[in-house]
Amino acid sequence: MATEELVTEQFQFLGIDVQKEVLTKCVSLCEEYNVDPETFIEQWMAFSLTHLNGSPPTLENLDLLEKKEFSKLTATRLNALLTNEAANTGASLTVYGAQVPVQSDSDVLSGYMTTSPKRIKLENETITAQSELHPATYSAIVAKSAKYAARNNPGTIVHSYGTDKLLQSFTDATGLNNLLELCITQIPNDDGDVYSRAMFGFELLHEKASNFDNHIHYLSQCIMKKAGFSELSSTEITVSGRIECDADARLNSKSVVLQGTWETSLSQAVTVDTNSLKQYSLFPGQVVVMRGLNPRGDRFIPHEVFCDASQPIPDSKADMMNSLKGTLAMVTVAGPYTTSDNLAYEPLKDFINYVGTHKPHVVIMTGPFMECDHIKVNDHTMAETYKSFFDKLVDSLGELNLTSPFTKIYIASNYKDIFHINIYPTPPYSSRRKHPNIHFVPDPCTLNISGIVVGVTGADVLMHISQEEISHGMGGDKLARLASHIVMQQTYYPLWPPPAGLCLDAALWTAHAQLPCTPHILILPSNFRYFVKEVNGCVVVNPEHLTKGPGGGTFARILVSNNDELPKSVAAQIVRI
Repeated sequence: MATEELVTEQFQFLGIDVQKEVLTKCVSLCEEYNVDPETFIEQWMAFSLTHLNGSPPTLENLDLLEKKEFSKLTATRLNALLTNEAANTGASLTVYGAQVPVQSDSDVLSGYMTTSPKRIKLENETITAQSELHPATYSAIVAKSAKYAARNNPGTIVHSYGTDKLLQSFTDATGLNNLLELCITQIPNDDGDVYSRAMFGFELLHEKASNFDNHIHYLSQCIMKKAGFSELSSTEITVSGRIECDADARLNSKSVVLQGTWETSLSQAVTVDTNSLKQYSLFPGQVVVMRGLNPRGDRFIPHEVFCDASQPIPDSKADMMNSLKGTLAMVTVAGPYTTSDNLAYEPLKDFINYVGTHKPHVVIMTGPFMECDHIKVNDHTMAETYKSFFDKLVDSLGELNLTSPFTKIYIASNYKDIFHINIYPTPPYSSRRKHPNIHFVPDPCTLNISGIVVGVTGADVLMHISQEEISHGMGGDKLARLASHIVMQQTYYPLWPPPAGLCLDAALWTAHAQLPCTPHILILPSNFRYFVKEVNGCVVVNPEHLTKGPGGGTFARILVSNNDELPKSVAAQIVRI
């Protein structure tokens, strides 16, 4: 039974103060139309947001609510009651002065024995409504992107990489004659741990400093070993450390500082004079080894800079029992999965149709699925929780198990999703329903697909490094150079400090953002133009994003053959959605 106390409690829960006469009116409406207070407040909020621009409840507004909503509800219930009563007696109804015939039970059953155009139309409308993939909203109409619908080049191949022979295999969908028994595992870190849940916000300052100190010491040893150095000294001509900026601004050639380790220099920093260097590529957080002079002790003058600590590429056929036997078809895509002007998720639906048609062995997806700064997320018109709608998106991907039962989908999390933890490294997603074809992995993540090592991260590390990097005399391919920093620094995110908007946890970064080895394929989605390049023996793929603003974007499809040695056995294409 509705009371003023219950109604007041519901309004106060939403932060709304109402007057005494308004409470009395609300209780009267609840009793008259047999509605409990919680349902009444939900109907009022939906009506207010849709018709009154969120106005507070008043006697006039409640009269409008009663006239437009509750009167319809009463008429619907009355018609249903009269219909059921007349159907039981086989009579006709007089509704608003008109005679309406009512079907008996036998008439209703006989209707199922025939197929009429009207019935087919209704069923098609029902199926169409169920196939819509958008969140419940207080708005009656979910607008779709006109620019995305008007695109004239869907399915176009805009870039190709690999041999012509292997590229020709893209035209064939994965059939029953190319089914593979894949062994897919997530490669753990050096401690044997797999990132499954996040414990963040507990790091102590001395632990954070110790983690960075160990990282500098380890990478400098790797660099010296690869460059042929034998020993390290901060007083002679060879020093190591991490690049930092000696200003509260972007790094430049006059603000380069090298911070050493506690063991070699008590973690002190020295200014670096880059005028004597013929070529260099530096960014904050980069671990380097320098050769040069320090004549007065306050400024180091390097002549050479070494930063390559890359690890060897693992043998894809080392484990003969789990090595790739056949040609692996893989598709990788990065969010956002809906255009910037709506939450209709048309690109995601088109991508699901593509996967269902071409049936790749593995699909690797990275977020975000629901960006925290999306315009439709911030206007607060969604009538369901962010997490519940993400579950719907996962369910739509899970339905691929019916059309493509041999496709395995790996979904990497993203720190930009509004329903998830906004830290990097990001723990894996979770969903209320388990699908046998869907697996959630963290960001970043390293997968072993039957001997083929695939690294993936959804953070735009290429763009972030590009915004902070300074270079001189390097020339060549800038995008390849940016990608090489990830491989040579043995970490998915070598930049420190990170830009605003990326909450990087140092302890989690140390434990779960390091490259266990140089992967065969490295997936780095970025706002840079799509590309596929070989970098240090690793095939780096930037599929770009599935959507770009209100229009469509691109995704990548990859083939890996076991006939040739890597990376010659890799082919890739960038496809427009």
